[in-house]
Amino acid sequence: MNLLIPRVLILVGATALSLGCGGREVPVRFGEQSALSSGAREAPVADPTVALTGDPPLPGEPTGAWTGLAADAGAPPTGGGHVHAH
Repeated sequence: MNLLIPRVLILVGATALSLGCGGREVPVRFGEQSALSSGAREAPVADPTVALTGDPPLPGEPTGAWTGLAADAGAPPTGGGHVHAH
């Protein structure tokens, strides 16, 4: 009898959880720009070896394939990136 109660509670809890997961609807049609649409453009392919096969761009040069190196547009100059302590 004592082993029956935990099993029943587990069964009732699992049933309640599984019933809560089934009420979601999936759209019949996706928008043209959605990644799931068959008419959407392919995602750009990143070259993971760009850091190994080439030199990084110098300041002021276009960053090209170097993701994350885009210059901050409108950011004030920082004075060299360091602070002099006196």
